[in-house]
Amino acid sequence: MGTRDTKPGSKAFETIPVGTSVTWHYRSAIGHGTVIGVHKAGTTADNTMYSVRQHDHHPGEPAIVHHTGKALSIVKS
Repeated sequence: MGTRDTKPGSKAFETIPVGTSVTWHYRSAIGHGTVIGVHKAGTTADNTMYSVRQHDHHPGEPAIVHHTGKALSIVKS
């Protein structure tokens, strides 16, 4: 995992690395995608917002979505 530097006096934490396959729950479905970066840094990996490129988005849905680390599950290969 990538390490995210934080403000002075705070502890560094591990972020989900770019290129990681993830899933998330959305309404009654499960989304699938790949992390393309940190959208907004938080104070932990769980409250950091990640940019994720969806693999299976439908017309009218954005190709890139933003989710917290807590909402994402890393796909084990």
